[in-house]
Amino acid sequence: SLLAGLLVPGAIAFNLDVMGALRKEGEPGSLFVTGPSQNPGQANRTGGLFACPLSLEETDCYRVDIDRGADVQKESKENQWLGVSVRSQGPGGKIVTCAHRYEARQRVDQILETRDVIGRCFVLSQDLAIRDELDGGEWKFCEGRPQGHEQFGFCQQGTAAAFSPDSHYLLFGAPGTYNWKGTARVELCAQGSADLAHLDDGPYEAGGEKEQDPRLIPVPANSYLGFSIDSGKGLVRAEELSFVAGAPRANHKGAVVILRKDSASRLVPEVLLSGERLTSGFGYSLAVADLNSDGWTDLVVGAPYFFERQEELGGAVYVYMNQGGHWAGVSPLRLCGSLDSMFGISLAVLGDLNQDGFPDIAVGAPFDGDGKVFIYHGSSLGVVAKPSQVRGVAVGIKSFGYSLSGGLDVDGNHYPDLLVGSLADTAVLFRARPVLHVSHKVSILPPTIDLEQPNCAGGHLVCIDLRVCFSYSASPSSYSPVVALDYVLDGDTDRRLRGQVPRVTFLSRSPDDPKHQASGTVWLKHQRDQVCGDTMLQLQENVKDKLRAIVVTLSYSLQTPRLRRQAPGQGLPPVAPILNAHQPSTQRTEIHFLKQGCGEDKICQSNLQLVHARFCARVNLTLQGCGWETALFALSGQPVIGLELKVTNLPSNPAQPQADGDDAHEAQLLVTLPASLHYSGVRALDSAEKPLCLSNENASHVECELGNPMKRGAQVTFYLILSTSGITIETTELEVELQLATISEQELHPVSARARVFIELPLSITGVAIPQQLFFSGVVRGESAMRSERDVGSKVKYEVTVSNQGQSLNTLGSAFLNIMWPHEIANGKWLLYPMRVELEGGQGPGQRGLCSPRPNILYLDVDSRDRRRRELGRPEQQEPREQPEPSTSWWPVSSAEKKKNITLDCARGTANCVVFSCPLYSFDRAAVLHVWGRLWNSTFLEEYSAVKSLEVIVRANITVKSSIKNLLLRDASTVIPVMVYLDPVAVVAGGVPWWVILLAVLAGLLVLALLVLLMWKMGFFKRARYRYPEATVPQYHAVKIPREDRQQYKEEKTGTILRNNWGSPRREGPDAHPILAGDGHPELGSDGHPVPGTA
Repeated sequence: SLLAGLLVPGAIAFNLDVMGALRKEGEPGSLFVTGPSQNPGQANRTGGLFACPLSLEETDCYRVDIDRGADVQKESKENQWLGVSVRSQGPGGKIVTCAHRYEARQRVDQILETRDVIGRCFVLSQDLAIRDELDGGEWKFCEGRPQGHEQFGFCQQGTAAAFSPDSHYLLFGAPGTYNWKGTARVELCAQGSADLAHLDDGPYEAGGEKEQDPRLIPVPANSYLGFSIDSGKGLVRAEELSFVAGAPRANHKGAVVILRKDSASRLVPEVLLSGERLTSGFGYSLAVADLNSDGWTDLVVGAPYFFERQEELGGAVYVYMNQGGHWAGVSPLRLCGSLDSMFGISLAVLGDLNQDGFPDIAVGAPFDGDGKVFIYHGSSLGVVAKPSQVRGVAVGIKSFGYSLSGGLDVDGNHYPDLLVGSLADTAVLFRARPVLHVSHKVSILPPTIDLEQPNCAGGHLVCIDLRVCFSYSASPSSYSPVVALDYVLDGDTDRRLRGQVPRVTFLSRSPDDPKHQASGTVWLKHQRDQVCGDTMLQLQENVKDKLRAIVVTLSYSLQTPRLRRQAPGQGLPPVAPILNAHQPSTQRTEIHFLKQGCGEDKICQSNLQLVHARFCARVNLTLQGCGWETALFALSGQPVIGLELKVTNLPSNPAQPQADGDDAHEAQLLVTLPASLHYSGVRALDSAEKPLCLSNENASHVECELGNPMKRGAQVTFYLILSTSGITIETTELEVELQLATISEQELHPVSARARVFIELPLSITGVAIPQQLFFSGVVRGESAMRSERDVGSKVKYEVTVSNQGQSLNTLGSAFLNIMWPHEIANGKWLLYPMRVELEGGQGPGQRGLCSPRPNILYLDVDSRDRRRRELGRPEQQEPREQPEPSTSWWPVSSAEKKKNITLDCARGTANCVVFSCPLYSFDRAAVLHVWGRLWNSTFLEEYSAVKSLEVIVRANITVKSSIKNLLLRDASTVIPVMVYLDPVAVVAGGVPWWVILLAVLAGLLVLALLVLLMWKMGFFKRARYRYPEATVPQYHAVKIPREDRQQYKEEKTGTILRNNWGSPRREGPDAHPILAGDGHPELGSDGHPVPGTA
């Protein structure tokens, strides 16, 4: 069926007349043109063929009466879909239309009743009448053949039908034969009495007209061979007719078979092309045409069910370009539609739509929105992959493009037209507009501009005469309407497009034209006639750009004719011509200056070079380690930086100075800045070298004029001042693109100045301890005995202040203030006990932050005085030192006996720390961390009572947890020392501890032991012994001497005689010791007894 719709302007190919499209409507639900569901009268829904006159009326179509009555005992026309296919041979030729669901019946209302859906076709003459003597009224080749679906019971002849290009044969597709293998049939189509001599030519079938052998069909069952059909010469052999049939379900992919006549009854397969994807419906539609006009017919195959999920494609058309009759290895061009569009469900060869010498094709996509039709032009390389229209939007018509018919010139203007159908009971005819090929020429006098020779009427300006001429050609040569072309001349186009003032003014222009433009109209009465228009332009005074050519642009368009309203009953008005869309409608013409200062050859070959570009902290002060490598920027401490630039125009080879280095006309430096930098100004050490620099609105692009011209041997050094307000903590690199430009002859390439960026956060941290000296005293108590913080020891408070000299740190989010609190000494005893930690200012104005971990893990009671003071808002006061308890007792330790000092520091390993971490979410100026703690007296009494002084170190720092790798933190740590002493009051008042007494006792015993050892060494403990063992020891008897008798004995210096009661005196020496013998023993008498007076 041919079903159509109406498109908005610009929806179809450039030369299809959209505004004058003819719209024809049928009865609702009839699937109009050719109405396969139309009701003829006797049957409910049989379909029909309609003829529509070429008029502006939309409802003047009438039914062609070709299918009258129905013998219900032999046939059924209900839902036969008459008009499912319609083909025409062209003007004066025949027409074929089919009803593929026509039923042949036998033994109606009997037990053995049969119904065979064989289908049938009608061949009509040019007057839409049936002339039995030439072509017959009915074509039912499946009638009378074996029944059943495995043979011809579901033949469905006429699903596709066509005429051969020479109109000699009639082609039918019957996809239901042989268990839906399908078949193709070719029959002779007699045109007149001259063809009666060739009645033995055919018919031909793919399975054999006589053999009727399904094994001859080259596709498996359920392939639907014959669903589409066409023919053409030059497919396999030159000038030989071949037949093409589609099988959209062959092997679940689809296939196309090229057949040839082999005998009087057979169509033999020669080429089989298989589909690319499963269930793509390859072969659903097809068309043949010589798309590249090389003499070999090419093949176009539709696959409307093609699907590509990743690219969201739906429907495809494959274009096979014939390689001299060889199809093996041909890679087709695949054209795809949008998802679910059914792109390729209909194809039509349009003929040479734009008269460029190459046939064009149309592709329907009825479910792409409301439906679209794509026009593809042929070319010497085949089909142009880009359609000549981007999209087609139907107005009030659904499924637009479901069927297509083209290649016929309906209105007789020698251009083929296109008929588009739809499922909305509407068809639309688009007539092709004749295409005009315009020739144009612009003449200039004088050909070049000499500024030293003014030629205007005033005598001091330069003027230029312009002439523009037009002519046209069209196909056919007999087509020669009067054509009006509107043209516009635009002066100094390139400079104007750059936003600069044009250098010329048109003197001959209409009042509505701007100064730089001149417009006019030429009337071309016939093909090949040339008509010209003249004008003059004037060069402005004091032109700076003396090297770049003045570009004059000619643009023209076809004057749109006024649409005249047609009266009812009048014929169709002729369609207006249109300019060739593939031919440019503009022309650029350059007017050059006589060049000066460019050497003998008058060609300026400059040698602009960007010697260096480096970042600087300020003018003439280079940043540390910057140059082309690294630059260091603070987040807020450096509002601007400088970019030092040096440009020279020197000969590249001093030995050949004339080779280059000529004047650089309109020398410029184009600077493109990143988003983190903005142009602020320009500086130069020499004011004479300061260029003129201009930037755009957002200061991201800068143009610096280096001179016009920049003379040979010139050098210029200047500084671009750049604002760093756009640098953020995420900025890691600065890249400035630098491009030298000149209108002189020189190939210039962009250069990039790069600098690494380190963000120095403007944070500083300080700390103080209150008080800065602590004293320990008191009683040694265990941890379990602690109830209140006052039981621990002296109180100390630390204040750590973080200052921010820059902007608010809202973007950090992961900055932390950390304090390393020495809570233990190396052996694990308590050192400083943390009571409370508070951060003020890091969370926002008036807010206090929470730090981790939690202090006061022993849950000691807070001093009530501190709590009361905080509630009243009074400042905290230093706590007075506590007096020692009477129970304590130790001996004072002299200063000479104490160690000098000890430092307790976690960094040195003499203490163990707990780290309190406080997040700094946001603060503008300062944040203060308050930490309250207590000195653990017991540890100091046990471990450090003999130490002269102790230094306890508390450390604090700032850390940033961020993925940013270029952050720098200076002054981000601090050390807070506190001196700790033994309380001197406790030393004076205290007693002697037990261990001192113990040491004293041990020391006394040691001295006594040493004395005894010495006396023993001196012989003090030796006893007196007799010389001879046989000597008897004298016996003595103690006699008590009365007191009164003791004073009669007196001492003498030279020997005192002591009297005893025995009357014998004892001899003593002057030292009062007894006188001994020479061997040390007392003298003995003759009787062996000691001499009296000896010991």
